[in-house]
Amino acid sequence: MKTNPTETKKAVRFFAVTMAILLACSIMIWGFQTAWGQVEISRIYLNSQDGTSVSSLIYVPKNATDETPAPVAVIFHGRSNHAHSNDTWSMELARRGFVVLSPDLQGGGESDPDVDRSIQAITTAQYANGLSFVQKDRLNLIGYSAGTATVLQTYGAMPDKVNSVCEVFGPFMMQMSGGFENVDTNFCLIKSTADQYDYFFIGDPDACVTATGQMAGIEGLEPNKDYDRNGKLFRYAVIDGTLHQTGNISGPTIEEIVKYETTVVDAPVKLENNDLSWFPQQIFSGIACIAMMFLLAAMINLLMQNGYFAAIANPVPKGGEPRKGAKAWAIDILFSLVIPALIFVHVSAYTIKWTGLGTPWVKILPSANLNGIMAWLIVLAVIGIIRMVIRSNKAKAAGKPLTLGDYALGADGDTKIDWSKPARSFLMGLIIVTFVFTWLWLIEGFAGINYQVWNLSTYLKMSPMRIVRAIPYVLIIFFVMFVGNMSQRILPSTGNEKKDMWRAVIINSCLTASALFVLLLIQYGGSMIMGTGQTIIPQIDIYGTGKNTSSGSLDFAFGYCYMMGGTTGVVTYIYRKYGNIWAGVIPAALFAGLVTLSGFTVLG
Repeated sequence: MKTNPTETKKAVRFFAVTMAILLACSIMIWGFQTAWGQVEISRIYLNSQDGTSVSSLIYVPKNATDETPAPVAVIFHGRSNHAHSNDTWSMELARRGFVVLSPDLQGGGESDPDVDRSIQAITTAQYANGLSFVQKDRLNLIGYSAGTATVLQTYGAMPDKVNSVCEVFGPFMMQMSGGFENVDTNFCLIKSTADQYDYFFIGDPDACVTATGQMAGIEGLEPNKDYDRNGKLFRYAVIDGTLHQTGNISGPTIEEIVKYETTVVDAPVKLENNDLSWFPQQIFSGIACIAMMFLLAAMINLLMQNGYFAAIANPVPKGGEPRKGAKAWAIDILFSLVIPALIFVHVSAYTIKWTGLGTPWVKILPSANLNGIMAWLIVLAVIGIIRMVIRSNKAKAAGKPLTLGDYALGADGDTKIDWSKPARSFLMGLIIVTFVFTWLWLIEGFAGINYQVWNLSTYLKMSPMRIVRAIPYVLIIFFVMFVGNMSQRILPSTGNEKKDMWRAVIINSCLTASALFVLLLIQYGGSMIMGTGQTIIPQIDIYGTGKNTSSGSLDFAFGYCYMMGGTTGVVTYIYRKYGNIWAGVIPAALFAGLVTLSGFTVLG
């Protein structure tokens, strides 16, 4: 099939601009994370005592030499995170002259998913302590969320090697771990007043102070005050304005970590505690993350200029009468927002229960939290199928049977699927994810960075293990995207093709992301306003413990608004250019499953 030279030039320009933005952002991110070349970031692979591989990022500032050993910090991430999740903390300590190691634990990133995270943590800490350019037997351990328990386990294995412990957002985890009375070193416990886990396991901030005082053996404990505990510093730091999930991008949290670490260690590079680079680093990371979605659209568009892939295109179907007016909007909001929002918590919560640890599903779908979201999406897809069946029956009864064009699968009047089109779309998707993984490999290999905004979006370079475990989720995502895009919303034409294109992209993207966005806004916006950790959406006791400790997968769903809305926008854009959803849905499903989600699909 012949292609249009003008469209080809536009496609090349779109791709070139996107790549230029990514390159510029990569340089800026590298600059902030390395203090413009003063810190070297690389990835190392260690062998643990059980023979498995442990992957870790290591930050080495120029001041760290054999002649001038530097202080060393080892950071342990939380559940459903990975080494890059702590980039904001790592870079701030490295800027102050610390050597920092941030390992992937129990399947996050590139480490083995079937090994206890404590083994991986101890392996990393032992390696850190053996480096010739760090201060020996003066490890500074930092843990976040589930990583706080990992710190206690690591300390227990090598107590005489540890100079300090910093537990970030972990009062509830300290209690669940049996306390920290045996930890005889400098100790800091950082608490967010709006931490929902502390609230449901312990109580409000006052209850957490009481519980921490009992665990520390300090009567009348006061927050933000230093105590002498067995000759070592003890601090219980309480901060406002952040949730449990936002610790990695909370300025007050990062400042408190820096303040504590530079109290118990003489930092080689003297900077003020509020001299932080995390904010601009996150701004450029955010731009890069958005640009990655545009890269997906740009690459599809560019490949469609090739004659082989151009054969996928159809004349854009008219799709029937435009849906407009109050009734059309009410129906869209009902099925895109109201129903999805009402069923999310219960569908996802009970799916977690039925597919969690100890169930056969773990071998196929290893992430219980992700399973909750996937089950919710499947239910929505089934509702969509029912709506399409009803629509088809009404059309038949009216003597106007629907064709493939009405389902965005072919041109107007087509009655049979040309299977070469989905096959070519699949090949196109493989080319795209290969290119993306190569780019991600290059930016980490040469600059030590990746693109991540907190946990809203994550792009990790390829790990064969993650890819294999992501395949079932890719199939689910394809099914959901396929069904969801088979009834493209036809909007009234303005006569301006470009304007109509972007209006459709924006509306479809917002409608797709609306349910999770509203739920998250209510749950965590409300929690921030109340400021005690209490949440608005009721929790569910899914494990029969007598404690309502789960709101389904909502705690882990922040990134899915972005992924779902972004890929829907890409599919809409490609559909309105090339006349079917094959060219958009298949590459988008591969991209979403393998690139944006696979970092979280290997947890047992």
